[in-house]
Parts: sequence; C-alpha cells; structure tokens
Amino acid sequence: MNQLLDVSNNKNVKFTGVSFIDDIVGLGEKRIAIDVKHFYRLDLEAHNVELVIDRKSLNEYRDERNKVLLEQENYAEFDHMNSMLAMLEHDFFSIDRIKLFYRDKDNLSGEYVIDTSDEDEIDMTSEVKNKELRLKVHSK
Repeated sequence: MNQLLDVSNNKNVKFTGVSFIDDIVGLGEKRIAIDVKHFYRLDLEAHNVELVIDRKSLNEYRDERNKVLLEQENYAEFDHMNSMLAMLEHDFFSIDRIKLFYRDKDNLSGEYVIDTSDEDEIDMTSEVKNKELRLKVHSK
C-alpha cells in the first residue's frame, strides 16, 4: 500500500476527516466525506488500514442532515448521501479511493490517498458490530 506514502509521521498529525470515493464509469465519481468526530479509531500501517466508525454518531448526523435536505427538497443529495452510507456497510469493496485529511502541528493540511481500486492487490471488508462499523483495507 505505497499510496499511504510515509506512514511513519502519521502520529504527528491530527486527522480531520475521511472521504470515500467511488468512480462510476460514465457518471464520474460519487463521494462522501465524514468528519473525524464520527470515528472511534483510525489505524494506519504500511499495509493495513482500519477505520472504525461510530454508527450512532453518524446516524444522528445523517438524520439531522436528511431533515435539512428534505426541507429544501434536495432529493438528489438525500439519495446520494444515503446510498454512499449504505455502500460503506454493504458494498465497501466497490470504493475506489479513500482520502484521509489531516493537519500537522504547524496547521498545514494535507491528505493520505489510499488507492483501493485494484482488487488483485487490495482486500477490503466492512463489518458491523454493535455500535461500530469496522472498515478494513489490507494489501495482499
């Protein structure tokens, strides 16, 4: 997983959010960004990534966001957000890229990009346990 670049310095940064991207042929890309406050844990290693999402926190955010979207009759964004969240739980292996956004001690921002599009190189799983959604990426 050389897309993670040098993971030795990831202990010196503060993660701010994670974006999941699905490239759909002919339609462009679908993405959803999730604030780091909805994660229990982000574990990055050279060949393994584990992202543990607090489902209760994320569901509360989604419910509030859905109310706003429906009040504004923004059905396209409503459908997009809900389909992307369902994809994380039920179809995670179809995600093509994961971006982890961070800030360092000097308040400079950056991102780690994990290319998950090559099924021969990458193994991906999603698992729901109690209040957690555990997303795992492992290079073969």
